[in-house]
Amino acid sequence: MTLPGMPGGQYTADGLEHNPLGNPSSRAEDHSAQLEKRKRKLEQFEYGDHWASIEGSGETAVITWGSSCGPVREALALMAAEGIPTRLVAIRLLLPIQPERLASALKGVKRVLVVEQSHGAQFHLYLRAHYDLPGEVKSLAIPGPLMIRPDAVYHRLTHWEES
Repeated sequence: MTLPGMPGGQYTADGLEHNPLGNPSSRAEDHSAQLEKRKRKLEQFEYGDHWASIEGSGETAVITWGSSCGPVREALALMAAEGIPTRLVAIRLLLPIQPERLASALKGVKRVLVVEQSHGAQFHLYLRAHYDLPGEVKSLAIPGPLMIRPDAVYHRLTHWEES
């Protein structure tokens, strides 16, 4: 295998799975075994508090992830300045799912707003497929290329009945 930048060097990754010895293998049994091994490692790892960032309090929560976290934090700071407590759950770990942890983070919540930068509300649909979200759940999915703005999140939260 050539190193990146090596003159005249080319390398094509074979895309094959490997066996327990690390040798490339196209056997279905090796592929299945390695998939199970990776799954087991993910499920058994203790992520601790790093699965999500949980901030604030109140009966309204915003669940978000990725680049939407910053604008959501700004919107919730505006809410706090007006004396409106709002909870933030900024998920860092999509898989494996963490149903007990999310249920604990949302205890006492009556309204949930899922904020994401997407066209089809995929994160909202993912959450609904894997978690029991409490109370009334709404989605704020804004497609790119422009980032979600804090005022859009603030407006959705303060005009809940209109959305």
